[in-house]
Amino acid sequence: MYEEGGRMCVCVRIEYRFVRQRYCVRTQTTTATTTWGHVMRTQEELRRLTLEVLGEDYIEYSVSKYTLSEDIDARTARIVCQLSQVGKGPLFAVEGKGVGFIDALFNGLKSGLVNEYPSLGHIHFVDFVVSGNFPKTSDINSSHSDAPNTVRLIIENTTGREFTFENKSPSISGSSVAAVVKGIEHFVNAELAVLKVYTWIEDAQRRSRPDLVEKYTGTLAELVENATYSEAIERAQASHKGLMHA
Repeated sequence: MYEEGGRMCVCVRIEYRFVRQRYCVRTQTTTATTTWGHVMRTQEELRRLTLEVLGEDYIEYSVSKYTLSEDIDARTARIVCQLSQVGKGPLFAVEGKGVGFIDALFNGLKSGLVNEYPSLGHIHFVDFVVSGNFPKTSDINSSHSDAPNTVRLIIENTTGREFTFENKSPSISGSSVAAVVKGIEHFVNAELAVLKVYTWIEDAQRRSRPDLVEKYTGTLAELVENATYSEAIERAQASHKGLMHA
């Protein structure tokens, strides 16, 4: 952490090492000569940390209806749907295109939210797996139409770390939508948590509380395992500077 042009800057450097089949992280700030190490948090631990930071501000999204058109020969799909925020209602209409249903929805949600949450520009969809759980039965007339299907979506950030989101339901399309929404939701909330912790660090610095600065910088170093937040933090700095000069 350092002062530059009258503003507080946080610089976090992450180095990844694969040790004994576990990712490890070494984090260092520009003002500290001491380097501390910790095992990289699991995806679930990152989700819980984000929830702990945001509390009631944690956002949940939903998509209940969609329209899909697909050209199988051309390998293109177009989806139109309504994105809603749980507890607040509809947000905006989503239109996405891709090589398939999931790709189109992922692209549509990203493009609709990336201006507000720039970290979404640093993640991409890499794979998905669909599996069905069909119980054995002697009934030849059983269609298994109500058998649960699991859709597993894999999203990668710019460091190459993969995040897995899944949903299980009798509807493959319903599970696909839910898995994509969970993925986008995870990274939106992670960015909100990063910005909130950043304000905590600023406040702790103003109050001359180096103990809290160190604590919150450690929290920030863990949250940035999710994605890249340079644009989001720069935007927050510019906004804060604008308020100070208003």
